Amino acid sequence: MLKLDYTVTRKFEELAEKAKKVSSSQLINDIAATVDSKLFQDWANSALSLLQHIFGEESAYYRNFQSIYSKIINITYKESFDNCRAIVQSAREEYEAGGLTEIRLFLDHAVLEYLGGRTSEFLKRGDNHTACILASVLLEQVLMLVCANKGVPAGSTDEMNEALYQAKAYQVGTYQRIKDWCYMKADFLAGQGERYRTADVDEMLRGVQRFIAKEIG
Repeated sequence: MLKLDYTVTRKFEELAEKAKKVSSSQLINDIAATVDSKLFQDWANSALSLLQHIFGEESAYYRNFQSIYSKIINITYKESFDNCRAIVQSAREEYEAGGLTEIRLFLDHAVLEYLGGRTSEFLKRGDNHTACILASVLLEQVLMLVCANKGVPAGSTDEMNEALYQAKAYQVGTYQRIKDWCYMKADFLAGQGERYRTADVDEMLRGVQRFIAKEIG
């Protein structure tokens, strides 16, 4: 089962640290407590961007945050900041509790199944070139998911394979197989795909699917 997205959890942590700086800028005058407007705006813009990315503009989190933020003109009252901060904390708790996990897992698996199905269709037609390219795209998508799970930055297929192997995410046998699949794709792109049989590309697809079953579930 996949874990929470490393990039998102890191951004929530960064927001929490920024929120502490905003809170520590508190000033109390004769009217009410305020916080530094520049620090607040920087934090609020980052928070809105994250809420939009994860939950969407129609979500209660985004709309409630935006409603408070839009009313702040020159002075940022501590109460307004505290309300916005509470919204972000609630959003973080829902995310970390797995409120979106099932949906995202479903979508991830749907994409992988679609790519696998299309690859099989082209193999049946004898179009090894297209099948190999699609199998390579499937592999790339899987590696991106594994990278997110392991906290490893995404990149090209070769880069992700190297990084995951260095992070001890899998053994040398898996690492070498992925390199071999990358060589196969490069040969097809270079117009040298005739050296491979349909059975070779089919074995690549089956290998990628076994990798999915092991790493993603």
